[in-house]
Amino acid sequence: MSPAAKTYYPYLDKLRVFLTCLVIFHHTAVAFGASGGWYYKSSDLWSGWSQGLMSLVMGIDQSYFMALFFFISAWLMPASFERKGAGAFVRDRLVRLGIPLLIFIFLLNPALVGIIRFYKGVPVDWVQVFLHNHYPGPMWFVLTLLVFELLYVAYRSCRKTVPDVSATAALPSVRDIVAFMLVMGLTAFAVRLACPVGKNWFGLQFGFFPLYVGMFLAGVAAVRNGWLERMRVRNAAGWFVLALVAIVAFAAFYFANHTSGDLLPGGWNRMAFAYAMWEPILCVGISYFLLAAFKRWGNEADRFFRALAADSYMTYVLHPFFVVGSTFLARHWGMGPWEGLAFVCVAAIVSGFGVSHLIRKIPAVRRWGW
Repeated sequence: MSPAAKTYYPYLDKLRVFLTCLVIFHHTAVAFGASGGWYYKSSDLWSGWSQGLMSLVMGIDQSYFMALFFFISAWLMPASFERKGAGAFVRDRLVRLGIPLLIFIFLLNPALVGIIRFYKGVPVDWVQVFLHNHYPGPMWFVLTLLVFELLYVAYRSCRKTVPDVSATAALPSVRDIVAFMLVMGLTAFAVRLACPVGKNWFGLQFGFFPLYVGMFLAGVAAVRNGWLERMRVRNAAGWFVLALVAIVAFAAFYFANHTSGDLLPGGWNRMAFAYAMWEPILCVGISYFLLAAFKRWGNEADRFFRALAADSYMTYVLHPFFVVGSTFLARHWGMGPWEGLAFVCVAAIVSGFGVSHLIRKIPAVRRWGW
């Protein structure tokens, strides 16, 4: 069977919507004091145990949610490539990914920076704001995905035969999955010796890239071997339990050792090593379970979720404006961090998907796949 066959998978639509909402939740939590960088943070932030708890939640999210986006994108990519051919596929990627990326870097990101400065009462020289502040922000994902997909095109252009999808290949064995975790963890530890978590180049944190690359390649392998068609919740349950155990174990290890002077983001120390080895356990366990669970309980066609999934890309592009704007309101209304988290999440998700749906009624926007 050729990977070019076009089939609709409702559970992947629902999973993409879930992950988009998780991105909004993640950035909202950072805005109220959880670990991480963001455009604008409220003046009333978590502290003490609340901050520690939410930073742990951010670490859990970081371990899998963007890597799973890469996996899904890679899984959908070969069929599109085979249907369109190399030239049309590249043009499609440059339009669908490249144009929104450039718009965000040169227009939306500077505009958001200027709006935040204006809200804070800082004099804004709008010409200077738009001449500078050219960064991808959350669109680092789109930039990275575009590079990954162009590299796939180069690979497929060198390989003239069309790879078949195997209907009999076994799911990854325990040995395969453990090997993947070990390779990802050791590679991340090594990369973070030079590029610790938090250090970035043009918005790209290379300390997280081993899992992004690994999950993207796993997505391509999943197509070739028909893994998603045969996976079941029972296959994923044990790995999910392992991830839960790892969360508790790492939290205990961190609080017992965080005053040792070792640096979690990277370096030749036990904290950095434990963090690097912890992430792939969570990535595999949670991603595997989500894919299997959504397939088991969310694979019925649903017009509402299909529409949300179609709007999810535009929502991802625009969500910084809705998160920042809702955080402004939460601060203006005197909301504390927990109350603000709930308000901003709901407001940003509803307004983000709502406005994106309206924008996507423009024929050209729909035609270009935005």
